[in-house]
Amino acid sequence: MNLFKQANQAFTRYLSWVVVGIAILSLSVPASFIWAAGYITYVLQFIMFTMGLTMKPSDFSEVVKKPWQVFIVVFAQYLLMPLSGFILSRGFKLSAEIALGLILVGCVPGGTSSNVIAYLSNGDLPLSISATSVSTLIAPLLTPVMLSLYGGAYLDISFAAMFMSIIQVVFLPVVLGLSLSYFLGEKTKKAETVLPTFSSMAVLIVLGATVAVNQENLLSTGLVIFLAVWLHNLSGYAISYFVCGLLNRDTASTRSIAIEVALQNTGLAASLGLAHFSPATALAAAAGTIVHTLFGTIYANLCRRKDRKERTLSAYANRTETVASL
Repeated sequence: MNLFKQANQAFTRYLSWVVVGIAILSLSVPASFIWAAGYITYVLQFIMFTMGLTMKPSDFSEVVKKPWQVFIVVFAQYLLMPLSGFILSRGFKLSAEIALGLILVGCVPGGTSSNVIAYLSNGDLPLSISATSVSTLIAPLLTPVMLSLYGGAYLDISFAAMFMSIIQVVFLPVVLGLSLSYFLGEKTKKAETVLPTFSSMAVLIVLGATVAVNQENLLSTGLVIFLAVWLHNLSGYAISYFVCGLLNRDTASTRSIAIEVALQNTGLAASLGLAHFSPATALAAAAGTIVHTLFGTIYANLCRRKDRKERTLSAYANRTETVASL
């Protein structure tokens, strides 16, 4: 069991590099993941189910304790990130399908990896979990609404069809997992240590399949797509820090809010893009999985390094004061 825990910790620690490796493999050898393209919806349902299984009613306590902080996440996530995607699509003059994909990335809820990144960055973990849970549960309504608002300028979007897709792919699996967690109680706790790893592996399958079906598009327009997705990701951090600065949020809360806003559920975006539009619409989601995980890990490392530096300086200042008082 200890060996598995060590392997699980190593997998989490090097997840960003695993993501890059899977992307390179699926890009250079598409056949290694093209088989998974037809199973993306089922894989995503599994991811959402595992998310629900690790959730508890207490995860929503932050909504009661700090409702404004959860509101900040939902506001920035569903109103400002779609707008950012729309502005960048116009600025880069992206084709209709690729532009819609970038906007779609901005319209989906927080990603399943956001809680891990919030933990690694010494953020407010309860806030991160609550915000992810709330944004996921309201996705069936807000994702189609915001995509219709901004994406309707590019392609016709069926609100009803997308609403039902998100209900089937996100809402029902999460509610089922949450229900099992509630009624089975202690029996599900044993699985909580392994479920995040299985969920991450499932995300890698979605990434590999999405990259594989978009190999030609990525090779021809990859640099532009990655740049647009990276700027979109950075806008999430910038928006969050600006809003939190205005509202005088503490450091831990600001970090979690920034991560929740910047890291979208790219697996869901890829699934919706492939199901309702075309492989090109899932292109931004494929690039987003790589960018969000890689730069989220970098951000977490920078936060931890900053905290260590501050602790060192504080300890040095305390020793100096002690010596001076002698």
